[in-house]
Amino acid sequence: MIEIDIRFAEKVAVACNILALGGHNDLTLGHLSARKPGDNYIYMKPSGMGLDEVTAPDVILLDPDGVQLFGNGKRHQEYPIHTEILKMYPQFNCVIHSHPFYSIIIGAGKEPLRPINHDGVLFVDLPVFNETGALIKTPEQGLEVASCLRGQKAMLMTNHGIVAAGSSIEEATLIALFLEKASRMQVMASLMGEYTWSSPDEVQIKKEQCYSPALMQSFWDYLERRVKRGASTL
Repeated sequence: MIEIDIRFAEKVAVACNILALGGHNDLTLGHLSARKPGDNYIYMKPSGMGLDEVTAPDVILLDPDGVQLFGNGKRHQEYPIHTEILKMYPQFNCVIHSHPFYSIIIGAGKEPLRPINHDGVLFVDLPVFNETGALIKTPEQGLEVASCLRGQKAMLMTNHGIVAAGSSIEEATLIALFLEKASRMQVMASLMGEYTWSSPDEVQIKKEQCYSPALMQSFWDYLERRVKRGASTL
Protein backbone atom coordinates (compact mmCIF):
# COMPACT_ATOMS: atom_id res chain seq x y z
CA MET A 1 0.00 0.00 0.00
CA ILE A 2 1.32 3.42 -0.99
CA GLU A 3 1.42 5.95 1.81
CA ILE A 4 2.08 9.65 1.58
CA ASP A 5 4.97 11.28 3.44
CA ILE A 6 3.01 13.77 5.53
CA ARG A 7 6.05 15.95 6.27
CA PHE A 8 6.81 16.32 2.58
CA ALA A 9 3.14 16.98 1.90
CA GLU A 10 3.27 19.71 4.55
CA LYS A 11 6.08 21.44 2.65
CA VAL A 12 4.03 21.22 -0.56
CA ALA A 13 1.10 22.84 1.24
CA VAL A 14 3.24 25.59 2.76
CA ALA A 15 4.67 26.36 -0.68
CA CYS A 16 1.15 26.70 -2.06
CA ASN A 17 0.26 29.06 0.78
CA ILE A 18 3.39 31.14 0.12
CA LEU A 19 2.54 31.39 -3.56
CA ALA A 20 -0.89 32.72 -2.63
CA LEU A 21 0.74 35.45 -0.51
CA GLY A 22 2.89 36.43 -3.48
CA GLY A 23 0.12 37.05 -6.01
CA HIS A 24 -0.25 33.60 -7.55
CA ASN A 25 -3.74 32.79 -6.30
CA ASP A 26 -6.39 32.62 -9.02
CA LEU A 27 -9.57 31.17 -7.49
CA THR A 28 -8.94 27.40 -7.48
CA LEU A 29 -6.55 27.48 -10.45
CA GLY A 30 -2.79 27.06 -10.33
CA HIS A 31 -0.85 24.06 -9.09
CA LEU A 32 2.43 22.85 -7.65
CA SER A 33 4.00 19.42 -7.86
CA ALA A 34 7.10 18.01 -6.19
CA ARG A 35 9.01 14.79 -5.81
CA LYS A 36 11.57 13.78 -3.25
CA PRO A 37 15.05 13.46 -4.79
CA GLY A 38 15.51 9.94 -6.11
CA ASP A 39 11.78 9.18 -5.91
CA ASN A 40 9.34 8.91 -8.81
CA TYR A 41 6.16 9.69 -6.88
CA ILE A 42 4.77 13.17 -7.52
CA TYR A 43 3.06 15.10 -4.71
CA MET A 44 0.58 17.63 -6.08
CA LYS A 45 -1.91 20.26 -5.03
CA PRO A 46 -5.44 19.02 -5.77
CA SER A 47 -7.94 20.65 -8.07
CA GLY A 48 -10.86 22.56 -6.59
CA MET A 49 -8.85 24.36 -3.88
CA GLY A 50 -7.17 27.76 -3.77
CA LEU A 51 -3.45 27.88 -3.15
CA ASP A 52 -4.14 29.71 0.09
CA GLU A 53 -6.23 26.93 1.63
CA VAL A 54 -4.19 23.82 0.84
CA THR A 55 -3.09 21.73 3.84
CA ALA A 56 -0.98 18.57 3.99
CA PRO A 57 -3.93 16.12 4.08
CA ASP A 58 -5.25 17.64 0.84
CA VAL A 59 -2.14 16.79 -1.19
CA ILE A 60 -2.52 13.98 -3.73
CA LEU A 61 0.06 11.52 -5.05
CA LEU A 62 0.65 10.68 -8.73
CA ASP A 63 2.91 8.27 -10.58
CA PRO A 64 5.33 9.61 -13.23
CA ASP A 65 2.60 9.38 -15.89
CA GLY A 66 0.03 11.25 -13.84
CA VAL A 67 -2.01 8.31 -12.60
CA GLN A 68 -3.44 9.21 -9.19
CA LEU A 69 -2.27 6.82 -6.49
CA PHE A 70 -3.34 8.48 -3.26
CA GLY A 71 -5.62 11.20 -1.95
CA ASN A 72 -9.29 12.09 -2.10
CA GLY A 73 -8.81 15.30 -4.06
CA LYS A 74 -9.13 15.52 -7.82
CA ARG A 75 -6.10 15.78 -10.11
CA HIS A 76 -5.66 19.02 -12.07
CA GLN A 77 -6.32 18.77 -15.81
CA GLU A 78 -2.95 20.32 -16.58
CA TYR A 79 -0.94 17.63 -14.81
CA PRO A 80 1.05 16.98 -18.07
CA ILE A 81 2.93 20.25 -17.50
CA HIS A 82 4.36 18.66 -14.38
CA THR A 83 4.89 15.08 -15.48
CA GLU A 84 6.63 16.01 -18.73
CA ILE A 85 8.93 18.61 -17.18
CA LEU A 86 9.92 16.20 -14.41
CA LYS A 87 10.60 13.47 -16.97
CA MET A 88 12.70 15.71 -19.21
CA TYR A 89 14.74 17.43 -16.50
CA PRO A 90 16.07 15.19 -13.70
CA GLN A 91 17.65 18.27 -12.06
CA PHE A 92 14.17 19.58 -11.24
CA ASN A 93 12.13 18.20 -8.35
CA CYS A 94 9.41 20.84 -8.18
CA VAL A 95 7.23 22.43 -10.87
CA ILE A 96 4.78 25.30 -10.49
CA HIS A 97 2.17 26.54 -12.93
CA SER A 98 0.12 29.58 -11.93
CA HIS A 99 -1.60 32.69 -13.29
CA PRO A 100 0.09 35.69 -11.64
CA PHE A 101 -1.35 39.03 -12.76
CA TYR A 102 1.75 40.99 -13.74
CA SER A 103 3.59 38.06 -15.31
CA ILE A 104 0.64 37.48 -17.63
CA ILE A 105 0.80 41.13 -18.70
CA ILE A 106 4.51 40.82 -19.50
CA GLY A 107 3.89 37.57 -21.38
CA ALA A 108 1.27 39.31 -23.53
CA GLY A 109 3.56 42.21 -24.44
CA LYS A 110 6.26 42.76 -27.03
CA GLU A 111 9.07 43.65 -24.62
CA PRO A 112 11.08 40.90 -22.90
CA LEU A 113 11.38 40.93 -19.13
CA ARG A 114 14.24 43.27 -18.25
CA PRO A 115 16.54 43.18 -15.18
CA ILE A 116 15.10 46.35 -13.69
CA ASN A 117 15.36 45.20 -10.08
CA HIS A 118 17.33 42.49 -8.29
CA ASP A 119 14.73 39.83 -9.11
CA GLY A 120 14.87 40.62 -12.82
CA VAL A 121 18.49 39.48 -13.12
CA LEU A 122 17.29 35.88 -12.77
CA PHE A 123 15.17 36.06 -15.91
CA VAL A 124 17.40 37.33 -18.71
CA ASP A 125 16.49 35.49 -21.95
CA LEU A 126 13.36 34.11 -20.32
CA PRO A 127 11.66 31.46 -22.53
CA VAL A 128 8.14 32.21 -23.73
CA PHE A 129 5.70 29.43 -24.66
CA ASN A 130 3.32 30.75 -27.31
CA GLU A 131 2.07 27.60 -29.06
CA THR A 132 -1.29 27.99 -27.35
CA GLY A 133 -2.90 29.96 -24.56
CA ALA A 134 -5.35 27.14 -23.87
CA LEU A 135 -5.05 24.47 -21.19
CA ILE A 136 -2.25 21.92 -21.43
CA LYS A 137 -4.20 18.68 -21.07
CA THR A 138 -2.26 16.02 -22.98
CA PRO A 139 1.23 14.53 -22.60
CA GLU A 140 2.01 15.77 -26.11
CA GLN A 141 1.20 19.34 -25.11
CA GLY A 142 3.12 18.88 -21.87
CA LEU A 143 6.14 17.77 -23.89
CA GLU A 144 5.93 20.97 -25.96
CA VAL A 145 5.92 23.04 -22.76
CA ALA A 146 8.84 21.08 -21.33
CA SER A 147 10.86 21.48 -24.53
CA CYS A 148 10.24 25.24 -24.60
CA LEU A 149 11.53 25.57 -21.04
CA ARG A 150 15.04 24.62 -22.29
CA GLY A 151 16.19 23.59 -18.84
CA GLN A 152 15.68 27.08 -17.44
CA LYS A 153 13.95 27.68 -14.12
CA ALA A 154 11.11 29.86 -15.36
CA MET A 155 9.02 30.50 -18.43
CA LEU A 156 6.16 32.77 -19.48
CA MET A 157 3.13 31.23 -21.19
CA THR A 158 1.55 33.79 -23.51
CA ASN A 159 -2.01 34.75 -22.49
CA HIS A 160 -1.96 32.02 -19.85
CA GLY A 161 0.51 32.13 -16.97
CA ILE A 162 3.96 30.97 -15.91
CA VAL A 163 6.03 27.89 -15.22
CA ALA A 164 8.66 27.81 -12.49
CA ALA A 165 10.92 24.88 -11.68
CA GLY A 166 13.68 24.11 -9.23
CA SER A 167 15.77 21.44 -7.62
CA SER A 168 13.65 21.79 -4.50
CA ILE A 169 10.26 23.05 -3.39
CA GLU A 170 11.96 26.03 -1.82
CA GLU A 171 13.82 27.03 -4.97
CA ALA A 172 10.87 26.67 -7.35
CA THR A 173 8.59 28.63 -5.03
CA LEU A 174 11.05 31.48 -4.68
CA ILE A 175 11.64 31.57 -8.45
CA ALA A 176 7.88 31.92 -9.02
CA LEU A 177 7.70 34.75 -6.48
CA PHE A 178 10.71 36.55 -7.96
CA LEU A 179 9.26 36.29 -11.46
CA GLU A 180 6.02 37.97 -10.44
CA LYS A 181 7.92 40.68 -8.51
CA ALA A 182 10.12 41.39 -11.52
CA SER A 183 7.09 41.49 -13.81
CA ARG A 184 5.26 43.87 -11.53
CA MET A 185 8.30 46.17 -11.43
CA GLN A 186 8.44 46.31 -15.23
CA VAL A 187 4.72 46.96 -15.63
CA MET A 188 5.00 49.85 -13.17
CA ALA A 189 8.18 51.17 -14.82
CA SER A 190 6.53 51.14 -18.23
CA LEU A 191 4.06 53.75 -16.99
CA MET A 192 6.97 56.20 -16.95
CA GLY A 193 7.69 55.59 -20.62
CA GLU A 194 11.44 55.06 -20.73
CA TYR A 195 13.35 53.14 -18.05
CA THR A 196 16.77 51.57 -17.55
CA TRP A 197 17.96 48.11 -16.53
CA SER A 198 21.14 46.39 -15.35
CA SER A 199 24.04 45.69 -17.71
CA PRO A 200 25.16 42.08 -18.33
CA ASP A 201 28.09 42.54 -15.95
CA GLU A 202 25.84 43.90 -13.22
CA VAL A 203 23.39 41.06 -13.80
CA GLN A 204 26.08 38.52 -12.95
CA ILE A 205 27.22 40.48 -9.89
CA LYS A 206 23.66 40.74 -8.55
CA LYS A 207 23.06 37.02 -9.04
CA GLU A 208 26.08 36.25 -6.90
CA GLN A 209 25.32 38.86 -4.26
CA CYS A 210 21.59 38.38 -3.80
CA TYR A 211 20.79 34.72 -4.48
CA SER A 212 23.36 32.57 -2.70
CA PRO A 213 22.07 29.27 -1.23
CA ALA A 214 22.25 30.76 2.26
CA LEU A 215 20.18 33.79 1.29
CA MET A 216 17.66 31.65 -0.59
CA GLN A 217 17.20 29.51 2.51
CA SER A 218 16.72 32.61 4.64
CA PHE A 219 14.06 33.87 2.20
CA TRP A 220 12.18 30.57 2.45
CA ASP A 221 12.43 30.49 6.25
CA TYR A 222 11.03 34.02 6.43
CA LEU A 223 8.13 33.21 4.12
CA GLU A 224 7.34 30.05 6.05
CA ARG A 225 7.17 32.11 9.24
CA ARG A 226 4.82 34.56 7.48
CA VAL A 227 2.47 31.71 6.54
CA LYS A 228 2.48 30.31 10.06
CA ARG A 229 1.67 33.78 11.44
CA GLY A 230 -1.37 33.93 9.17
CA ALA A 231 -0.18 36.71 6.87
CA SER A 232 -2.58 37.64 4.09
CA THR A 233 -0.11 39.17 1.62
CA LEU A 234 3.59 39.84 1.09
